[in-house]
Amino acid sequence: MKSLTKAVLAAGALLVAMPQAAVAQDQYPLKGAEWIEVTGISLEDGGGLQYANWLASEWRKRMDYAVSQGWIESYEIWSNAYARQGEPDMWLLTRFDEFESNDEFEARNKQMRAFMQRNIQQLQAESGDRAKYRTVLGDVLIKRLVWRD
Repeated sequence: MKSLTKAVLAAGALLVAMPQAAVAQDQYPLKGAEWIEVTGISLEDGGGLQYANWLASEWRKRMDYAVSQGWIESYEIWSNAYARQGEPDMWLLTRFDEFESNDEFEARNKQMRAFMQRNIQQLQAESGDRAKYRTVLGDVLIKRLVWRD
């Protein structure tokens, strides 16, 4: 993956350095599509049903609202069928086209709290409660590439 990233960055650097006529003749065959945020989740033994119920209720409500507002394109839940030690049991994927400004980020958070009828303290407490049966292992932000033609 690092090699692909380096190749994309190197090709981009070459395109910047090349005259416009050369770019048209030798265009990089891939272009960026949507962004995908991937969150790795580790579940405690016996916590799968409790987390699945939370995903099916609170998380789904939030994500469906974000889709309805046009903030994200879609979301998905993926299961790791053969998780090895240290690997996530599941991944939560969120697809979106562009990043919001700082002001838009604040406005969306405020709007989401109003929609969910929660304040910051309640949301933080609820997140802490989920830590009893799940651990967020980390996030990855990736860019899907598509063929230019």
